Amino acid sequence: MNGFHIDMNMALYKADYLKAWLTELAAMGYNTIVWELEDSVVWETAPEASQPDALSKEAFREVLKHARGIGLEHIPLLQTLGHVEYLLQYDKYKHLRANPDNTSQYNPFHPEVVPLIHTWIAEYLDLFGQVKYFHIGADEARELDFIQQSEWNKEGLNVSQIFMRHINAVSEPLLERGVTPIIWADMVLHHHEAIDELSRDIMLFDWMYDIWRGNGKVFIWGDDRGLRTRDQLNAETMGLFGKHMFPNGDAPGVDPETFYSADFLADKGFATVTCPGSSSFGDNVFAPRHELHLWNAWDSAEKGMQTPGLSGSVLTSWSMHLHPWELQHAQIAAFGYQSRNPGKSLSDFRAWYVNDAYGLQDDRFWKAADGLAGLCQFSSSRTLGYDKACLPVSMDHIENAIAKIIEEDRLDIEIMRAQKCAQDYTQSLELFRTIRQDATKGEEILRLWELAARNLINRAQAVEVILQSRTDSYAPEADRDRVNAILKDMQALHAEYEDVYAGMIRPNRRALMIGYMFDAVETELMRLAGE
Repeated sequence: MNGFHIDMNMALYKADYLKAWLTELAAMGYNTIVWELEDSVVWETAPEASQPDALSKEAFREVLKHARGIGLEHIPLLQTLGHVEYLLQYDKYKHLRANPDNTSQYNPFHPEVVPLIHTWIAEYLDLFGQVKYFHIGADEARELDFIQQSEWNKEGLNVSQIFMRHINAVSEPLLERGVTPIIWADMVLHHHEAIDELSRDIMLFDWMYDIWRGNGKVFIWGDDRGLRTRDQLNAETMGLFGKHMFPNGDAPGVDPETFYSADFLADKGFATVTCPGSSSFGDNVFAPRHELHLWNAWDSAEKGMQTPGLSGSVLTSWSMHLHPWELQHAQIAAFGYQSRNPGKSLSDFRAWYVNDAYGLQDDRFWKAADGLAGLCQFSSSRTLGYDKACLPVSMDHIENAIAKIIEEDRLDIEIMRAQKCAQDYTQSLELFRTIRQDATKGEEILRLWELAARNLINRAQAVEVILQSRTDSYAPEADRDRVNAILKDMQALHAEYEDVYAGMIRPNRRALMIGYMFDAVETELMRLAGE
C-alpha cells in the first residue's frame, strides 16, 4: 500500500481541486487514498453531523469515480471512539459522551453507540461501493481512563480491555462482509496489556510524526517523557520492545530502530502500515515544519514499503493546520519518488525534486522552506485557540493567552521569540524571491511560499507589538502608526488568502479556516489601533 490521507475534517475541498490533486497523486505513484470525511458529506445516519456546504453524495461519487478511473483504490475513514467531535458537539448526541464535558470521545459502553456506528458504516459502504479496507479511526481516545472508573464499567475492565473489545465489536459488520478494518495504532501501543484480545484481522496504521532515522531517539507510547535516547530506556520498555529496538543486538553505541513499533505490531500478528505526516501538531498555520516532515516521510515510507512483513505506508496530511497541500508538495512527491525508485537516497530525491519542480540545481529551496518552520505566539492551532471540533474561537482567547504568559513570566521571552522568528522569516522571503527569479517552472507554488513568508513576518511583527503593549515601556500614541501599518498589511494578506483558498475550499469552511488564521489577531490589533 502506497497511500495518501485526505483529511476533510477541517478543509472541505472543492471537487475540481480534489480531482486535480488525485490525478497528480496517481502520476506520482500513489495507489491508495484514505478519505477522512467526517462532516463534509451529507449523511442520513446523523444529518446533524454535516456542515452547511457539505458535498452531496452524488458530487462525492463523481470524485470517487474519477479516482478509480486513474487507478486509485479507496479506503473510507470513519472516526470512532476518539475524535468524534463532529458528532458529539450536537445536543442530540451529548448523552453519548464518555465525559459530559468533552466532545472528543463517546462512551463505548452506551447501548446506542455500536448500533449507530454500524448503521453509519453501512452508509459509508453504500457511498464508496466495493472496498477492501475500511478505517475506523480510534486514535487518541484519552477519555478511556474516565470511563474505566465510571459506573458504566460494570465488569471492572482495564483501559486496554475496554479498547480492544470495543474495536472488535465495531469491526464485526466489516469482517462479515470480507472488508479489512483498520485502526490507528497509538492506543494499542499505549495500552497493550490486552493486545491478544484484538482480532488479527484488523490492520494497524502506525503513525508517528516527530521522529526520523539517525537522531538516536525513539518514541514510547504511554511514556509522558516523549522521545527517549538509548540510555533513557527503562527495563520495562526494553522487556517489551527491546528485540525490535535492537534487532541485531544491544551492542554499545548502537542506536535503537526508530520505527521499532511497526516491527512489534507485525510480530504480534497484525498487518501493519507506517504513517508519517506532511503536516502535524506543532506546525504554524502558514507553513509546515518542512525538514522535519521530509525526513519523517522519507524514513517512515522506506520502513513501511521496504521492510519484509510490513504492508506499506500512508502519508497523512492533517488539514487543521491550515496550510495547503502545495506547501507540502515536496513531502508528497518524496513518497511517490521512493515507490518508483527503491534504493535511492533522500539526497537523490532532493536533487531530483528541485530540478523537476523548479528547474533548479542548488539547495536554496530547502533552506528557504526550513526557515519558515518556527513558531511564535498566535501562529498555530494551540495558540490560536481552535481544534478539530471546528467551533468558534472564544472572543477573549488572546487576552487569556497573554494573561497566562504574564503569569508564567514569559512575556520578554515571547517578545524575543517573535523578533527572532521575524528575522528568520525575512531571510526565507528574500531567498524565495531569488529562487523565483531563477526558477523555470513551479511559479504558482513559489508564490504561495512567498505568501506564507509574508504572512509569518507580519504575524511575528503583530505578536511583538501585541505583547509589548502589555509592558511598561509601551506608549499607545507613539506606537499607533506602527500598529496601523501592521494591521493594514494583515488585512491585505487576509484578502490574498481569501483569493488563494477560493479555488481550494468550499465557502463556509473557507471562511472558518481563514477566520482561524486572522480574526483574533486582527481584532486585537484593531483594539490597539483605537486606543
